Amino acid sequence: MIFSFEKIRDESRIWIFQSNRLIPDSHIELLENKISNFLISWTSHGNELAVSSKIEYNLFLIIALDQSQSAASGCSIDKLVAFIKKLENEFKIRLLDRLDISYKNNDKISVVRLDDFKRKILEKKINNDTIVFNNLINLKADLANNWEVPISRSWHKKLMK
Repeated sequence: MIFSFEKIRDESRIWIFQSNRLIPDSHIELLENKISNFLISWTSHGNELAVSSKIEYNLFLIIALDQSQSAASGCSIDKLVAFIKKLENEFKIRLLDRLDISYKNNDKISVVRLDDFKRKILEKKINNDTIVFNNLINLKADLANNWEVPISRSWHKKLMK
């Protein structure tokens, strides 16, 4: 069962898949339709899942699962990853590569490879106050206060040393 993202519970588990580049507006509707079609059929041990999704900043695909109704099994998570791999191939983007780091620079979102991110730190172009996207959060409630955060409040802070 698909819910609107605003209505799915804040305690819902989320997965954030970040693209390595902006997804053009002309592809968003097609991408949303493919995601909806997948979510309609996504089950865990034959049980229907209470799910939702949204695309943020034409860059982040967020999937939410209300586990109070039915939890994701290993097999259902494997199906999700396989689906994301299909999207990567079809849209020619990377969604599963954790070496792509996103941050804000004057309200513009930049995506760079981890090595480039470290270089920018050394060059003092990125500092503890730079806003980064902590894609490791796993609850919908964390999107509001723990997703877009200064480096000092994210796992990225270990890169500052």
